[in-house]
This record gives sequence, C-alpha cells and structure tokens, in this order.
Amino acid sequence: MPEPTTPSTGDDWLVTELQRAQDEYVHDPRSDWYTEDDLVENGYRREALVDLFGKPIEGHDGIVGWTVSSVTKIEQTQLAPAYELLKDAFGAFHDDADTMTSRVYYYYN
Repeated sequence: MPEPTTPSTGDDWLVTELQRAQDEYVHDPRSDWYTEDDLVENGYRREALVDLFGKPIEGHDGIVGWTVSSVTKIEQTQLAPAYELLKDAFGAFHDDADTMTSRVYYYYN
C-alpha cells in the first residue's frame, strides 16, 4: 500500500489566502434578521406585521424580529400569489386601490 502523500508546499499560498479571507470575514448575525423598523422601511404597515409574519422572536444579540428566510418564504408562498390574484381580479377597474378599499370597507363595517 502506498504511503500517503504530503501536501505540496506550492499550495501553501492558497491555504494561507483562504485562511486570511476567512479571518477577515465575520458573519453579521444582524443580516439574517428583519426588525419591525426594517419591514416598515420596506413598505409594510407596522400594525400588520404580526398578522403577516407572526409574533417577533428574539434572535442573536437580543435582536427582536423575524428571520429573513421566514419573511421571504411568506412573501413568496403567500403574499405574492395573493397579490397576483387580487391584481387579476380587480384589473378591470381603473383604480384598483379604491375599488378594493371600498369593498373591504363594506364587508368590515
């Protein structure tokens, strides 16, 4: 059985470079979270956040909010299809927002 080969010293620069890059990159846990303010800045109404995404939870370093992955999943699987359905359903009207607002207002009042 042949003896294992030792790594070539010519590849040391690659190992050193990879280690340097890894040492320089520090993942910011904040980038995995949306806070209430983040979502409001993205156009969501503050009072609708819990209805849309559930109760916020505490994350890394005391950040309170929702994970980016959970918000993205809800946007892709629930909100985007609902938006398309409503847009198609009310597309014949000239002012979709007023039509939808008046119909919703009628049902809830």
